[in-house]
Amino acid sequence: MRMETRSMYKGIGYLLVVSLVFLLSVEATFAKTVTYVKEYTYQASEVDSKLSCRTIALEQVKRLLLEELGTYLISETAVKDFQLTSDRISSLTAGIVMTVILEENWDGKSYFLKAKITTDTDELVKSIDRLRGNQEESKNWEEMKKKTEEALREIEKLKKEIANGRAEKVSQEKYTKAVNELNAMDWFKKGWVLRYNAKNSQEAMKAFDKAIEIDPNHAKAYAIRAAIYNEWGQYQNGLRESEQAIKLDPKLPWGFNSRGWAYIGLRNYPKALEDLTRAIELDPKYAWAYSHRSTSYYWLAKYQQALEDANKAISLDPGLAGAYFNRGRALASLNNIQDAFKDYDRAIQLDPMFSWSFLFRAYAFLKLNKTEQALEDFKRAANLGNEMAQGYLKKKGIQW
Repeated sequence: MRMETRSMYKGIGYLLVVSLVFLLSVEATFAKTVTYVKEYTYQASEVDSKLSCRTIALEQVKRLLLEELGTYLISETAVKDFQLTSDRISSLTAGIVMTVILEENWDGKSYFLKAKITTDTDELVKSIDRLRGNQEESKNWEEMKKKTEEALREIEKLKKEIANGRAEKVSQEKYTKAVNELNAMDWFKKGWVLRYNAKNSQEAMKAFDKAIEIDPNHAKAYAIRAAIYNEWGQYQNGLRESEQAIKLDPKLPWGFNSRGWAYIGLRNYPKALEDLTRAIELDPKYAWAYSHRSTSYYWLAKYQQALEDANKAISLDPGLAGAYFNRGRALASLNNIQDAFKDYDRAIQLDPMFSWSFLFRAYAFLKLNKTEQALEDFKRAANLGNEMAQGYLKKKGIQW
């Protein structure tokens, strides 16, 4: 059973190109959609390969795009009221906006890249506002931005060392390692955006696979790969991947969260509680861990604890649909049906594709003898693939 909901970003706009503005590399529409186009050429050194040149050029062109988008957001949108630094805006937008490569060329001496980003600024501002309130996720993107900058500085330092003939073999090995880390981070970031923004878990999994192929010690990639397996209901795979993440980084809360989620799917709730509590000890502001622990408490019939954890998750991330679902479920079990309805409604508003919210709202309607409304929700859950809802309707001889 899929227990974690996905954060919702709409990110849909219709692009109307204005010729003059396009020449300036920025396109705007009446829907407040903007497009930025940037070019970057990286000159290869004697230690560079085609791959290293492309990796560095791609990171640099992304930096230019995000910087220009950040400048626009600060001057023209509600972001200016958020009191965020330009660096933080860049790190947050990196987790929302996808970069599209328009053109690239390698002539053996230099690597040329032309890329663009397109976004509906109204939706982007909403996503940034949500992300800045999610301390765990915000911290993640700031850390990745910092690591990217460190890798780029290390690459430049090593290039100079090699050019000066100092510790050439050792420096070349370090150079290759730094480039690989940069490349793996890029695939990881791509996977994150695909999963949480584009809602494409299949393509996201491929990106995380690539990150691990390049850097087999990428613990976070294993942890999120575990989360995707859990989302697909493949809990044994989720357990395996999360255990690898924990092995690589015993202090990574993501690993314990994913393993706890896998244990929930395998109905080992005491084990799940242990892991999720450990995740919270490592990161007391980890909303998903509180939400998942709420699920564990619920299945252990500890409804007050489930309610407390759901409240904590919502306070940490008000946009986490699964936390509202968990709170609604706990409230219903504590016979507070009216407030449970409010939370089910909010969960559905945040994630209309999460079938369990419809299913449990249907059960709540049944408690109030509102069979017609309950039947509608059972059908909605069944159409979203919920097997429990389908089973209920089959017993009743009802088509959906």
